[in-house]
Amino acid sequence: MDQDVVKFVMQKSYSGTSPYKRVMVILNPHGGQGKAIDLFMTRAKPILDAAGCAVDICKTEKYRHAVEIVETMDVSKYDVIACASGDGIPHEVFNGLYRRADRAHALDSIAVTQLPCGSGNAMSESCHGTGEASQAAISLVKSHVVNIDLMAVTQQGKTTVSFLSQTMGVIADADIKTEALRFLGAVRFDIGVAYGVFAGHKYPCELAVKYAAKSKTEVRDYFDRHVAKLDDKTSKITEETLTLKYNADSPIPDDWERLERDFCDNIEVFYTGKMPYISHDVNFFPAALPNDGSFDLIMMDSRTPITRQTPILLSLDSGKHVHAPEVQHAKVLAYRLTPKFTGGLLSIDGERFPFEETQVEVLPGAAKTLMKNGIFRPDRALNEI
Repeated sequence: MDQDVVKFVMQKSYSGTSPYKRVMVILNPHGGQGKAIDLFMTRAKPILDAAGCAVDICKTEKYRHAVEIVETMDVSKYDVIACASGDGIPHEVFNGLYRRADRAHALDSIAVTQLPCGSGNAMSESCHGTGEASQAAISLVKSHVVNIDLMAVTQQGKTTVSFLSQTMGVIADADIKTEALRFLGAVRFDIGVAYGVFAGHKYPCELAVKYAAKSKTEVRDYFDRHVAKLDDKTSKITEETLTLKYNADSPIPDDWERLERDFCDNIEVFYTGKMPYISHDVNFFPAALPNDGSFDLIMMDSRTPITRQTPILLSLDSGKHVHAPEVQHAKVLAYRLTPKFTGGLLSIDGERFPFEETQVEVLPGAAKTLMKNGIFRPDRALNEI
């Protein structure tokens, strides 16, 4: 075949990206109810091989093993870290990169993505638009490198990073307390949420927020303004990118807003997120954008009548729940959450964290991933949802 033709075909096939990616696959053999290895080997790896990717595979052997792997790996050998797992391994990978002495260089050098092989595949659903390992592998090969925001979570002076979400209340209980029902698949989450809502559970706390957009009108304007600026160009990650703006041990800044006690004492849902999809059919944060320098906050009051909560819960698949007047939806830059009771649950990226005072702030453009067209699924205006 004429070399000019070959070159033309390759340029068209890999427009805006690079072929022959060097991929470190971190595989959780226990993911997906023990099916992760088979899913990766039969559905994802053949596609990576056919695309000429150089693939190294590392299997995790214990909890937080991926953190250790990433802390010591030679990032110059790879273009991509692909997590063949659920959302737990990406959380560990981002934190492994963040803990390195050369963290800015490491986060700038390598893209982190997910090949969905677990029970929770929110990263793949949001970035690749699929929960199927084979389709995600094709997306890995063809997608562009994009900067994404991370969130810095500080508890008792220790900071970790979150790429997906933080939640307290009904959602956290549904996520963590139903672990024994994993064999039911995604329906376990629905069962947990329904139980908490119908039981009228409330989760009193103190909450202070630094808003980027507070009202629904402001959120829509913010979304429209920032979605118009999205492109697939990457920006360099430096140590300044990773520097925290707010000291968690200092008094709450004057330009933050303390939420009213009456509402905070009756919070039912407290959920913040950076990616739109939390599961295949739950578009919980429809206004989420990859690198707009903010993250979404959604809250609900336990005193909302069941007759109003039910249609809200039934509209989670479409993202229309954010338009309900009973749902508080904002874009935020930071918050400080202080629980007023003990024994509660705090879930960060689906992982259980200590239930204590927590401060979170956005780290704009602090990591890189692979994404179709440089935007989350779906690509549409918020007012069309």
